[in-house]
Amino acid sequence: MEIIYLKGDKLNIHDPICSAVGFFDGLHLGHMALIHKVQDISKNKGYKTALMTFDHHPLYVLGKMDEEKYMTSMDDRISILEKENIDYLFIIEFSKEVAQLSPDDFIEKYLLNSHICHVVCGFDYRFGHKNSGNIQTLQDCLKLDVSVVDEVIYQEEKISSSRIRRLLEIGQVDDVHMLLGHNYCILGKVISGRHIGHSIGFPTANVDYSSYLLPKRGVYVVKFYVNDHCYMGMCNIGYNPTFTVLDKPSMEVYVLDFDQNIYDQYVTVEFCSLIRFESSFKTKEQLIQQLNLDEKYVREYFENKMLGS
Repeated sequence: MEIIYLKGDKLNIHDPICSAVGFFDGLHLGHMALIHKVQDISKNKGYKTALMTFDHHPLYVLGKMDEEKYMTSMDDRISILEKENIDYLFIIEFSKEVAQLSPDDFIEKYLLNSHICHVVCGFDYRFGHKNSGNIQTLQDCLKLDVSVVDEVIYQEEKISSSRIRRLLEIGQVDDVHMLLGHNYCILGKVISGRHIGHSIGFPTANVDYSSYLLPKRGVYVVKFYVNDHCYMGMCNIGYNPTFTVLDKPSMEVYVLDFDQNIYDQYVTVEFCSLIRFESSFKTKEQLIQQLNLDEKYVREYFENKMLGS
């Protein structure tokens, strides 16, 4: 897959392209429906396949979001699209100037200049200054063919990035799986922590979650991937209220049956199920007792999964 950062200039591409357009945070089942539509059209017409997105969340650039928190990093999106054999990933360098473009100027600078002949988008796609462009605007462009993909429904509600965010914010990672098509994952580097877990018999890998959106503070059953191996784990997200409270939430994983030095290595944490929400314990002994119960829960969870497979 070729990755091209767009500044609005005409690209030296000769093959006609069919592209999905949108922000695509999460690349959930609704997004995948657009990608599969692109693949079907391109196969029938002999076009190249593409996806067009932004490098930063538009609301953050426009000052309407305090901080950028993603469900999929750009690296995650690239990895998923490569598995789908997409030919091009077009990344618009979003700025306040881009936000001021009229819908017609956006079409000219980013779609037509990229040799896109066929656009695939969701039924509610909006673009251009103050979201004034819509499906009809695209269809009015004589140089473009347009395919509109209907909403994908799960349990009588549209699958959307905002719906998945809401579920993560209340800790319902089991339901998130049904909307993403896979478990929610965070990729990060193992960094040095305060070694509190080690002192109480539960050494943890402190993972730098960067700009990922964290699930609600609590303890989760996770799969922990490092060096091409998968391990059982329990992940704590929170401020460690039993000890000195942290300035920001940490993500720490106690990896079961594991004893390796993995500082500075990149790992993937895959969220399977919520065990309990974050709580403060009066004594260290009470915390250890609870952690033993959490570990038992994790082992039984995976044992039951294996029996059911």
